[in-house]
Amino acid sequence: MLTTSDSIATRPRGLLAASGVLALSLLLAACSPENANTASQVRAPTAASGRENSQHLYVVYCNGTVDHLDLAKQAKVASFQLSDRSGSPPAVAKLPAAGVRPDSCLARPASLTDALPQDEGMAFIVASAQLQRDDTSGRMPHSLLKFSVPAWTLQSRQDLGSFDVLNGTPPRITRGSDGRLKPQPAEIDLTSELRAELSRYAGGATVTFATPLATSANTALIGYTASQNAHGAAYALMHRTQRSIVRIEGVPGSDPEPALTLAPGGQFVLHSVRAFSSKQGSRQLAATGELRLYGADGKLVSQQTDERVAGEWYPIALTPQGVAVYTDRRGTYRFVTLGRMFGVEPVQDPNTDDLDGTRPGVIYAGG
Repeated sequence: MLTTSDSIATRPRGLLAASGVLALSLLLAACSPENANTASQVRAPTAASGRENSQHLYVVYCNGTVDHLDLAKQAKVASFQLSDRSGSPPAVAKLPAAGVRPDSCLARPASLTDALPQDEGMAFIVASAQLQRDDTSGRMPHSLLKFSVPAWTLQSRQDLGSFDVLNGTPPRITRGSDGRLKPQPAEIDLTSELRAELSRYAGGATVTFATPLATSANTALIGYTASQNAHGAAYALMHRTQRSIVRIEGVPGSDPEPALTLAPGGQFVLHSVRAFSSKQGSRQLAATGELRLYGADGKLVSQQTDERVAGEWYPIALTPQGVAVYTDRRGTYRFVTLGRMFGVEPVQDPNTDDLDGTRPGVIYAGG
């Protein structure tokens, strides 16, 4: 059984609740007021079945690398290139040499909030067979690839057209009224939709310059500027069911650029604290190893320090089993147990590009 996950946020990615597929990449309609009820109308998996379907995590990087993590063993067990599994000629551009960076994301999981029965056991990847964008137009062609998982066998390839990745990003995917998957219209602005929604909430007028960071179930993690402090960043959980906005206490604090990860189910947020340190004569922002977990009320519920994730380590996911997963961007992972279970609903992330490797897409699958 496969699970794919997605949402509007800063750090995590999403799930297809109807089929038990959990993927971590998009957020699309979750932030739209008229679509806010769509996900809640889809029957979510039970916690037990959801966790059974989340035993394996596939980490999909923009350069086409996929790392397979066994969450029970808390270890990476395999790694491969999508260019080797996407047909001939490959639908995902092959890197000419190790370390070469493409102009834009070559592979990113597509987040779907409305899974159909035929989507079960499938992973959808927005991909490009072109390594570099066109010098004149700034555009790159993209296609939607469907793989069967866990074998990662290519099932189909759908042309999506050409997109301006110089001034924009690769396309997000949505399902049309005819049931077909297609690029989300460029005129849909998730940030504008979020701000319009906030204006209808009590206290929403004090939340300015709001930006969606991640979404799970009926909760969105947002960053904003409090109107009473025009220079101060703030972060909050927006609970759509209660129509309430709850500020996360103590964040950012002294952290110049907080790394926040929304947990599946939307009831917890992990703050992986960062600070500037001196290295080789220059100041660099790095993780301190301090982890602060906040609840749905925005209050701190636990705090711990793990030196294994201090330095150049980046949080990529919180799993339903209550494990925080970190990457060093070079194929090594570390796992921190947080001492509690999370929900199984997908986390959706609006980002479709991640060239620095700190926010890869993720896809969960069963054993």
